[in-house]
Amino acid sequence: MSDRLAAFVHETVREKISFEDYLRQYENFEGGRTEWLAGEVAIYPMPNNVNHNSILSFLDALFRLYLGLRNLGRVVIAGVPMKYSDTLPAREPDLMILLNEHLDRLKSQYVDGVADIAVEVVSPESIGRDHVEKFKEFEAAGVREYWIIDPLRQDAVIWALDNQGRYRRVLLDNEGRLISTLLPGFALDPAMLWRDVLPDGAELIALAQAMA
Repeated sequence: MSDRLAAFVHETVREKISFEDYLRQYENFEGGRTEWLAGEVAIYPMPNNVNHNSILSFLDALFRLYLGLRNLGRVVIAGVPMKYSDTLPAREPDLMILLNEHLDRLKSQYVDGVADIAVEVVSPESIGRDHVEKFKEFEAAGVREYWIIDPLRQDAVIWALDNQGRYRRVLLDNEGRLISTLLPGFALDPAMLWRDVLPDGAELIALAQAMA
C-alpha cells in the first residue's frame, strides 16, 4: 500500500458537507472509496485483493442472471450511496438488490431509501465497519436482509429482519446452503465462495437456472 493510500485507512474529511455537495464533489474520486457520514466524508483504500474482487464479481453475475430469469429486481454494484437519513451515514455496500416494487428508489446517483438486500464482502480494513457499524445501521434503517460474506474467516451469513425489526440469522437449509427470505428458490452452497476458481460460463448459468 502506498503512503498516500495508507493514510486513507478511514481518513475523515471533517469539513461539513451536504449530501448533494458530496455527490457532486466525490462522484469521480480517485485513489480510494468514499462514504458520506451525515455531514463528513470518510475515505477508504480501494480493495486490491483479487479474492475479494472475484467473489464480488461472481455474486454480481449470479444475482443478475437469477433476477433476470425470475424478473424480480435489479442489482446495484459498489459505489452507489444508500441515502435513508440526514443523521446517519449514506453507506455504499459492495452490492445491493432492489426488488421490483422498490425500483423507484433508484436514482441516477444514489438509492433514495434502503435497498431490500445489502451485501458486503469483508476485506481486512473493513472488518469493524461490516460486522459492527453497518450491521447496526442497516438494522435500524430497515434493510430487510444484510449479507456478510467474510473470506477471511470463510464464513457467509444472511441476516434478516424479524417482526420486531431486529436482525436474526437465516439458518442454512438441509443441504447446508445459504437461502434468502426475499429471493424464492435462491440457494447457494457457501463453500463455493471459497473456491480458487469461482463458477463462470456454463457452470454459472446452470447454477442460476437451477434457482429459477
